[in-house]
Order: sequence, then C-alpha cells, then structure tokens
Amino acid sequence: MIDITKLNKFKDKNVVVFGDIMLDKYTDGLVNRISPEAPVPVLKKSKDTYTLGGAANVANNLIGLGASVFLSGIIGTDENGKTLLNLLKEKKIDATLIYKDKNVVTITKNRILGNNQQLIRIDEENDIAEIPKIKVAELKNIKKIIAKSDVVVLSDYGKGYFNKKLAAQIIQLAKKLDKLILVDCKPVNKSYFIGVDVIKPNLKEAKEMTSESSISDIGSKLVKYFKSNIVLTSGGDGIYLYDKKGKSTHFSSQKVEVFDVSGAGDTVLAMLALTLASSFTLQDASYLANYAAGIVVQKQRTAAISYDDLLSVLQEDSHLDKVAIVPKLWGYEKWIENNEMYCSKLLYLKKGYQCSLHYHKIKDEMFIVTSGHVRLEVDDKVVYLRTGNFQRIKALTKHRFLGLEESTIIEVSTQHFEDDSYRIEESKKVS
Repeated sequence: MIDITKLNKFKDKNVVVFGDIMLDKYTDGLVNRISPEAPVPVLKKSKDTYTLGGAANVANNLIGLGASVFLSGIIGTDENGKTLLNLLKEKKIDATLIYKDKNVVTITKNRILGNNQQLIRIDEENDIAEIPKIKVAELKNIKKIIAKSDVVVLSDYGKGYFNKKLAAQIIQLAKKLDKLILVDCKPVNKSYFIGVDVIKPNLKEAKEMTSESSISDIGSKLVKYFKSNIVLTSGGDGIYLYDKKGKSTHFSSQKVEVFDVSGAGDTVLAMLALTLASSFTLQDASYLANYAAGIVVQKQRTAAISYDDLLSVLQEDSHLDKVAIVPKLWGYEKWIENNEMYCSKLLYLKKGYQCSLHYHKIKDEMFIVTSGHVRLEVDDKVVYLRTGNFQRIKALTKHRFLGLEESTIIEVSTQHFEDDSYRIEESKKVS
C-alpha cells in the first residue's frame, strides 16, 4: 500500500527544469461553409488561447502539484516570447534561467480548431543549426539554483536547446551536488544523457533508440545503453519500469475516456521527479505517474495535473474499479452501498438483454442512465431512456429494462432486501 501522506512533501520541493520551451496556441472558431476559392473550410475565428508546452508544460505540472519550479530554455524576444513569459509569471514559475535571443523565434504550436475539431497545426520553430549553443556559464545563478533544488529534470524535445556540451555540464554539476537527474529525450540526442538516474522515453522513441520491437528487449537494451533506470510509457498499455538491477514491472493504464494525449509524457516526467524527491520508491513513483497520466488524458488540450486531481484518484477504497462484480445474465451489478437508509448500485446492461420482470413491495428506486440507450417497461407503459434521463420506480410497480445499446445505469433506492424481489418473468436475451 502506498503511503499517500508523503504527497504532502511536494509543497516543500524545489525542481529545476532544463529543456525546449514551447508555447501552445489554440485558435478556435466555427466552420459552416467551404471557401469558393478552394475546397477548404472557412473558419470564423472566435478566440485565441495559450498554454505552456514542452519543458514549460513539465514545469506547469510541477507547479500544479505544489512544487517550486525554476525553468531554463531559449525563447525569442517576439510577441510569443512575451506571452510565454507572462504565462510563467502567472503560474509563479521562476524564469531566471531562461535565455532570450532576438535572432530566434519562440517555438509555438498553433492548433486551428473548427467546431472543436483540429483542422491543422501551424508550427513556428528554428533551424537547429541557427540556435546559439548555450554554455552553463551563460545561465545566471545556475549553480546556486541547482544547489537549492531537490531534483533536476531535462526535457529534450530535439528543438535545439541541448547540445552535447551543455547537457554534459548540467549533468556533471547536478551529480557533483548529489541531485536526482531525470531525462525525457529524443533519440537523436540520446548519447547526451548516459548515466542519469531515470530516462523516460515513450514506446515509439524507445523502438527508434534500440531498433527492437519486443518490450522486454527494448527495456533491457535501454538499461544497458543508458546505465539508468528506464520508465517506458506506452499509451493505452500503461507504463513499463526497468530498473538497473534487471527487475521489470508493468503498470496497466487506467480505464478512462481519452480526450487528448497532448502533454501526458510531461505529466509522467513531473510526477516521477516529485515522487522520487519525496522518498517514494521507483516502483511507487511509476505507479503514481501512471495514475497521473490517466488524469491528464481526460482533459482537453495541453493540460497539467493538480494536487487535488491526484488525491481524487488515489482514494482507492472508494473507487468503482475496486467494487466486486455481481454477474447477471443481462450484464452485471456493482453494489456501492446498501444500509438501513439507502442502497446504491451501478448496473451494466448488455445490448439485446433484459432483466426479469419484477416488483418490490418495499423498495422505492430511481434509475439514472449514465451511458447508452435503455428501454424500460413500467407497469403498462414503455419509457426510452438515453444518457442523462432518469425514472423513478415506486414500490409495487412492475418493471424491467432492456439494453438497446450497451448501457450503464446508476440505481439509487431505499434499502434492498433479497426477499423483497418478486419475479414474474426471468431475465433473457431478446431477439
């Protein structure tokens, strides 16, 4: 069992993040016609919104979890750079180590959305050969900031911030000061980061780094190459941990509705950094990072996790996934509560199946459809319920439900007694 009281340590931690800073811009509007000039949609723009991206999103996640954060990267002196600095100021992310250069553009990803659907993405970025090669000596107060930090995070998107010398100098300085070092790097720069504490690639990057296809071969090869612990993210398949001692662990992904995977890797990196700095084991840190990723993919656009988000999913004793399934011909039930005051159940109804025709002499209940399409017989009438519809069933009312689609229902009622169910016809599959 994970000791979640250690999460309280987050607020006392200082983290320094080095990497490719980006600005994520969203241009929203409505599309209701095609251009007469070309077969393309015409967007009637409504608004622009901005969020932190790349290494800045790692910092944003760390701030959301309660840590104090220093951020280092390269931005331009353009309008997007000013917007980014204003966002950092709002979030209280320290920008002391950010290098500003009038000859570069601030990396910006502009997603154009019509009717909330992405139409195109416009990227503004630099030719890597033209980006100035920064040296540690050029970063003001870097030694002092690393010294006061609990963990050092390197977020490499392959956009030119890291060169071999800078990466080596940061890692050498962090090791000299006995700091934890975590890295998320692109395959092209993998040789820069050998010997750090944790490397966090995604599966696509890991395959490219190793030229292997099997998960176990990928993991063992990465450990051998980097001489580091490997936390491998694999989307819907969860997280694989390979430690330097040769042990591997798989953490399955959470069953959630995915809205947007943008920035999920940044969330995992931030969670690993804070949990390891807060005395969690690598196993527990990976477990918590997996949960954190499951939270942010349910949010729209580039999103960061908050401390409250994390606490909400760690209430393991009060989560539906932990409630036992009671199998039924028509699907299953999960009994959430049944006491002298009330009863609450989750019902899963299979398409084409109906429950028994029955009634209760005492029980008074309410059905709330949370997904799907349900046909409900109530005495001599038929009611059709879709997501959000509800129906009260009073005592002595004959009723049964049929799944027109796979459906879920929340049932709330007075106390349920097993001997208060009077069946007239049994459950069955309906043709």
